[in-house]
Amino acid sequence: MGSVVLDTSEPGVAIVSLEGEHELYSATKLQRRLEELIGKDVGIVVDLSSATFLDSSIVSVLLQTCDEAGAAGTPFSIVIDDTTGESVRRMFDVTGLSSILPLVGSREAALSRAS
Repeated sequence: MGSVVLDTSEPGVAIVSLEGEHELYSATKLQRRLEELIGKDVGIVVDLSSATFLDSSIVSVLLQTCDEAGAAGTPFSIVIDDTTGESVRRMFDVTGLSSILPLVGSREAALSRAS
């Protein structure tokens, strides 16, 4: 089981990092965390650089957050880089989610979009 870590050290940005494997149990925690952040006048970055597995419940939370953030005018992006688990990267490519969700290749790129 993985962990969900919140980092608010960057001014105006909340970084939610998913580390390890994530499934339904993590999805509820992730959803609550992201819902709390929407509309709080911070950009939201979900960092998947340390994620090794995501199931469809996590993807559902990311899609829902993307919609809700857009409606609230909250900047939102998802980091997937070379250190992201192969199965996670492949899932985004094969499903076409990489063209639907706001993916960026580095935390730096996400931070510039969030501010």
